[in-house]
Amino acid sequence: MRNNTFIFWVLILVDGVFGVDTDGVKSVSVMEGDSVTLHTDLTEIQRDNKIIWKFDKETIAKIHEAEKIFNTYDVLDGRFRDRLKLDPQTGSLTITNITTEHVGLYSVDIKSTDAKLKTFKVTVHDEVVSVSVTEGDSVTLHTGVTKIQRDDQIVWKFGEQGSLIADLNGPVDTSWKNIHLNDQTGDLTIRNIQIDQSGDYKVEINNISMILHRKFYMAVGEMKTVSVMEGEPSILYTGLIEIQGHDLILWKFKDDVIAEIKKETNRFLTHDNNAGGRFKGRLQLHYQSGSLTIRGSRTTDSGDYHLHMSSSSHTLQRNISVSVTDSHNSGAVSRICSASVGLVVWAVTVFLLQEV
Repeated sequence: MRNNTFIFWVLILVDGVFGVDTDGVKSVSVMEGDSVTLHTDLTEIQRDNKIIWKFDKETIAKIHEAEKIFNTYDVLDGRFRDRLKLDPQTGSLTITNITTEHVGLYSVDIKSTDAKLKTFKVTVHDEVVSVSVTEGDSVTLHTGVTKIQRDDQIVWKFGEQGSLIADLNGPVDTSWKNIHLNDQTGDLTIRNIQIDQSGDYKVEINNISMILHRKFYMAVGEMKTVSVMEGEPSILYTGLIEIQGHDLILWKFKDDVIAEIKKETNRFLTHDNNAGGRFKGRLQLHYQSGSLTIRGSRTTDSGDYHLHMSSSSHTLQRNISVSVTDSHNSGAVSRICSASVGLVVWAVTVFLLQEV
């Protein structure tokens, strides 16, 4: 009797001979603790179908419609105990609460009139991309896909319960009026983000070569404006501790770029002559965080500043409103306020003396 493993690999090598349909090895990358479904690509199990799922060389699930077999197996020291579920219609296999113990090669052997072999390479990671934003920012979360193919499936979910908010092949959740799904990459953009949109975001990508789960944690803080007195420094913060993961950081005053950081050249540039030269000799970039300081603030520095930060995982757009108060006017107002307080005190004193 021939060795089943030998037959399995011979069928892969002949690729299409004897009616064997092989898609190659499909890469599957998931977050630790997630559930992942490995698909047979069947629409419905037929009576003559015999489906065998294996992890490495160990059978972990079996379906034989004619013999009424529909089983999962607790093998390999119980690492799959209570974690395996078979779809009764398609025979697809779901692994729940996945851990690093479940990393490896999975195969499904579908025996029928047209035999079919599929192999999956499953990896597990625990990296969560943390994104810190301010209320009112616009942020784009990247899938890493450069161009979507026709049969690709991309869905975005939000919160601990994983509520569906956007689907490449379906409607977007109408309660999320400020989101946009890029039909070329599947990237999710949230415009004018709000405090109640803080939380976990997860993207699930399923295409011919891979299944990928990617997770983001979004922390949304209150919107802040910068108000300083004339002559004081104006500090515009990125909110970053380290800029190492960012490919490009741009600071703009209205439409003019006044400072930039380029990761590929490791250059920190200030453009003093832009914006009419009003910032000449007064701009300073923070080398660790990318924050921008404007020394000796002037009233002409008041206005809207735009921050653009991009990385492989996300892109952020932020507007910061800066208000610089004239120190002379401020002093005059202060003196007027002091005089007003003095008049009130004098009036109250006179009134009390009259009562006596």
